[in-house]
Amino acid sequence: MKKILYSVMALAIAAMTFTACEDVPEPYPTPVPGQKPVVTYEGEGTLEKPYTVADAINYAKSFGQANSDKAVYIKGFITAVTEEFTTNFGNATFEISDSKDGGNKFIFWRGLYLGNKKYSSGKTQIKVGDEVIVYGNVVNYKGNTPETVQGEAFLYSLNGVDEGGGGSDTPAEAKGSGTLEDPFNPAGAVAYAKTLGSDVTSDKDVYIKGKIATIAEEYSTNFGNATFYISEDGEDSNTFYVFRAMYLGNRKFKSGDTQIKVGDDVIVCGKVVNFKGNTPETAQNSSYLYSLNGVTEGGDTPDTPGTPAGSGTQADPYNVAKALQVCAEVGEAGTANEVYAKGIVTSIAEISTQYGNGTFVISDDATGSNKLTVYRAYSLGNEKFKAENEIKVGDEVVIYGKLVNFKSNTPEFTQGCYIYSLNGKTESSGGTPTPQPGGEVKTVTVADFNAAAESNDVWYQLTGTVKNLKDGDQYGNFDLEDATGSVYVYGLLSEKGGEKKKFQELVAAKGIKNGCTLTIIGTRGSYNDKIEVTNAYFVSIEGGDTPGGGGGGDTPGGQGGEVSGASISIAAADFGFEDKGAATQKTLSDGTKIVFDKGEGSTAPAYYGGSYASVRIYAKNTVTITASKKIVKIEIETTDSSGSTKYNGNDMAYADGGSKVSIKKESDTKVSFSNLSASTVKIVNDHSEAKGGTQLRIKTLTITYAE
Repeated sequence: MKKILYSVMALAIAAMTFTACEDVPEPYPTPVPGQKPVVTYEGEGTLEKPYTVADAINYAKSFGQANSDKAVYIKGFITAVTEEFTTNFGNATFEISDSKDGGNKFIFWRGLYLGNKKYSSGKTQIKVGDEVIVYGNVVNYKGNTPETVQGEAFLYSLNGVDEGGGGSDTPAEAKGSGTLEDPFNPAGAVAYAKTLGSDVTSDKDVYIKGKIATIAEEYSTNFGNATFYISEDGEDSNTFYVFRAMYLGNRKFKSGDTQIKVGDDVIVCGKVVNFKGNTPETAQNSSYLYSLNGVTEGGDTPDTPGTPAGSGTQADPYNVAKALQVCAEVGEAGTANEVYAKGIVTSIAEISTQYGNGTFVISDDATGSNKLTVYRAYSLGNEKFKAENEIKVGDEVVIYGKLVNFKSNTPEFTQGCYIYSLNGKTESSGGTPTPQPGGEVKTVTVADFNAAAESNDVWYQLTGTVKNLKDGDQYGNFDLEDATGSVYVYGLLSEKGGEKKKFQELVAAKGIKNGCTLTIIGTRGSYNDKIEVTNAYFVSIEGGDTPGGGGGGDTPGGQGGEVSGASISIAAADFGFEDKGAATQKTLSDGTKIVFDKGEGSTAPAYYGGSYASVRIYAKNTVTITASKKIVKIEIETTDSSGSTKYNGNDMAYADGGSKVSIKKESDTKVSFSNLSASTVKIVNDHSEAKGGTQLRIKTLTITYAE
């Protein structure tokens, strides 16, 4: 009976329990097939109620892999700094979280500084722990990385300090027509630039009037230009960006010139561009300070460009107007072949006796009514400049080389061009003829040659071992060494008076290589106090692959092709890549093949020439080296650092030849991969993401083979 009573009571309690539960809501919604979960936000993405980092992550993900349709404010703490703000690029990359201790992560990717401006010297730098509000469009990059869109975001506030520039700013009224009599105000210049489209440079010069609001880079005697912001009232709002403008009179700033300062009244003249579609600014090297507090120094008043003429041949060169037209037509791809163009030198940026090239501007007349940049050209006869006064403003020149509209805003002759004629004189007609040996040729040691007097009339025959010959060299520049010393050979011709830039044909025919013994004839010259064999030509070779012979060169497949313990080096400039073009592949003289590839990165490897010539290896790019023998070590010399930014690769970089070998950073400009043992090695500039990190800029690559 007692058991029955307990059972009845249990049933009653159970019934009461189930009845009570009917009115209690579920702890979470019951999932409905095909229905997306509801996402709640703490903030609203406004300045008054910014998104949290968690909000921003969800907001970015809501657009799939597309950019957001509006800019939003996001508040958080900096937990990691990938790239500090620099005056070089003006932007930064860092991570923010809702807590100083980290946790969730949102990336601020290459955004501008306070006030939606590029960072300038003297401004407060960011650091881990800073509380920030950022503003911009967002994206879930590749579906797995919530971040701001590059070029479409900026740091709105830093530890409570802001400089405006957000979406709440009231736009100023655009005024002016861009003439000297009726110049644009800064808002007018912004509006005009935005009509041009992304990265399109205006086809005419315009005048812009305002007050200097912020100075990013003062004028200096080093580069001669300056970068600053102007507004109508001198305040940090509704500004226009003046990028690397020349000084009064459209010339470089020099010592003693009046420096600019915040509050100065200025008029700027030049071409404008909507850089990357989001930054209206003056086009680099295409603007100047027309007036400073009412003071002018003339300059080049914009005129209507001349009528295009010429066919680009030696007999009928382009005029500058035609060359500019061609640049506009071919764009960044450039011309496939070299052309001739004629003009007057109107300004000279630099003549470098160190590197032997020069950069200057030519126009159809001395007033500079139209301008074509000649970038790092060699002097007359495709020879290096040996003096800064070899050309001057007012000279009439004919340039031979390839044309390009660099970055769609700078029409120019590309690096590798040269002056074909100077004031009517060419190397063959008006220059100094190459001296020819007549009479006795003296056979001497290198020591005797170095001790001889400099002369173009006395000829010497030397025999020695080839050293430091760079792979792919077109001219034949190397060191010649015997038991008494060493001397630099400045260019080697196949025969006396032969054609220049044909050295690779001589290499193919004779098997010239490092380590072979050459006999040459030349004269005693010098350059920058360095003794040189000049006007040199080939006589004979020992140890090369002479046709029909059995010498032991490094030609693939030839006898003695694998030299025990040998190494080979190549400089970036000798890869043969186009300046600012893709880095692809190269086969060295010993048959070793080097292949550059994008890998899993977002940017493909590229070559940049000039003073800091290098192959740029970005995040997750690869360099695959395949040789006929085992590789034991790879050494890379990189370009110098830029401020705090180094170019010696990511810490995660490695070389894989069957087993991974981590990068060893021997200095800021030298890295290596040791203890390798494979004929194929792949170097990976690995990184946590497909972009960002530290570039590996290869200046020189040295490969060491097994004994």
